[in-house]
Amino acid sequence: MNSGAATAAATLQPEDESRAMPSDADLHDQLKQLQQQHQALQADYRDLQLEKQKQETSANLWLEQRTRELQAEAREQKKAETLQRVFYRIAERAAADLSFYDFLQSVHGLLGELLYAKNCYVCLYDAQKQLKHFPYYVDERDGDTLQRNDVPRSKGLTEFVLDTARPQIIDAERLSDLAVSGDVTQGRGDMTFSSWLGVPMHIRGAVGGVLAVQGYEPGVAYDASDADILSFVANHVSSAIERYQALDELRKSEERYRTVIENVGVGVVVVQDERMVFVNPSLERIVGHPREHLLSQPYTATVHPDDLPVMRERHERRLRGDDVESMYGFRVITQAGEVRSLELSAVQIEWGKREATLIFVVDATARLQAELTQRQTLQRQTELNDMKSRFISVASHEFRTPLAFILSSAELLKHYGDRLPGPEKAEVIDTIETGVQRMTHMLDRVLLLGKVEAQMLEFRPAEINLQVLCQNLVEDARIQHSQAGCELALEFELQPAVGLFDEKLLRHIFGNLLSNAIKYSPQGGKVLFRVSSLDERVAFEVADQGIGIPAEELPHLFEWFHRASNVGEIQGTGLGLAIVKNSVDLHGGSIEVRSQVGQGTRFMVKI
Repeated sequence: MNSGAATAAATLQPEDESRAMPSDADLHDQLKQLQQQHQALQADYRDLQLEKQKQETSANLWLEQRTRELQAEAREQKKAETLQRVFYRIAERAAADLSFYDFLQSVHGLLGELLYAKNCYVCLYDAQKQLKHFPYYVDERDGDTLQRNDVPRSKGLTEFVLDTARPQIIDAERLSDLAVSGDVTQGRGDMTFSSWLGVPMHIRGAVGGVLAVQGYEPGVAYDASDADILSFVANHVSSAIERYQALDELRKSEERYRTVIENVGVGVVVVQDERMVFVNPSLERIVGHPREHLLSQPYTATVHPDDLPVMRERHERRLRGDDVESMYGFRVITQAGEVRSLELSAVQIEWGKREATLIFVVDATARLQAELTQRQTLQRQTELNDMKSRFISVASHEFRTPLAFILSSAELLKHYGDRLPGPEKAEVIDTIETGVQRMTHMLDRVLLLGKVEAQMLEFRPAEINLQVLCQNLVEDARIQHSQAGCELALEFELQPAVGLFDEKLLRHIFGNLLSNAIKYSPQGGKVLFRVSSLDERVAFEVADQGIGIPAEELPHLFEWFHRASNVGEIQGTGLGLAIVKNSVDLHGGSIEVRSQVGQGTRFMVKI
């Protein structure tokens, strides 16, 4: 309001009722002033209205802009929340125990919450073999008509993404341009889509696949935002694919190792908490017990009782981390009661996230037996060589002595035969005959030894009178050892005296035993030859009171060329008792010997 209007308003206030009424001129001036004031007020009002409208317009514009911003922020926040939820659920599905196809199917469903994804496929690319694999392929038009595995590389949309290593948005117009440029000339499936979006998947540091979606409806049109979203999803899917591939490789590796473990000839066992928690088929075969029994018993259940303390002690030391022999032997008892010798080596491992012992077991029974047999053979060969050396020495002496007598006797006859009295000449001739007989007897034994070693000694039983044979054997022994001071007696208590025997072999047996009994009784004494019946068999006993045999040498008594260590100068070849044993065996009989040094020896033959 201006100052003139204020003055007029002040003039209109009644200050003094007694004041005189204004004149017409004054009223006219006042009216004019009022009109001017009214016009000024209207002008101010219009300015105020314009200012108000201007402010309201500005406020409305700000409010609309802020509303749009808030709506955009809300959309972005909702989109971010959706993305976060989808990515979380993809990670959750990847960690779940789903098949690879079921996982990709769940990803397809979640992808539909972010963009149009009615049609979706996943392609994995083998760059080395240049082959494509489609573990997941859903398309409303292609269906199941497309090849899904080992698809050769071509010039399609998938290869275009692989080559460019960037997201690609393709519509009909761009598809035509790519065909003209030669980038896409071998598209597979229905190519009448409205929009196609494919993004690369980076697997193990390289482009190893493509994730693609497409739509056939006219309104479908993917943009850069969709490409970003699909790329984010592809990153999560790529990580999951790496995990699935790693698990698949692990599964294949486990299958390979399991195949090896189950088919290897070495026994494999895992011991945990004093029990076997894993055994392979070879261990069942080696220890001779079924798997069910082994897993239900303590790990020492089949171990030989004598080996249990050492087995437990070494196992406890290993659990404590002490140094234990890398390999050692032990024995087990099979289900059939057989004792087997095994060897094991063991290491500490983790089994089911807990400490356990991995043990490798081999059956060493055959090898140890072969080594024992080899050692025994070598020892026997050494002993045989020693015996042969002794035999050669003894045989040389045995031959040399009669040959010397024969030679000296022949020289006497040659040079002094015409001058020798008749009795002396007969004595010389007897010496020659005795020497020849002695050499002939030795040659017979050597020839007999050859027959025995060649298994050519024959068993020809016939009905003979045992009593007559035994009496002849005793008489022959008396004549052969006429100078001995022994008393030789026969006690024949068998009835009937006739039986089926090989007379030649019996002469080998008892001729040797009687000769030895007399020969090894240099101090004389009684030599008894008793024949009787025992347990439906014929028992022949030859006992003397001679020098006896050392106890430690009794196990070797029937070996070739063996002679007792206490025989001194008594002559012998070490062949007689070996021939005796072989002859008894051919009869299917048995021979036992009891002896004490200085008190005599007793042989018992049962046939």
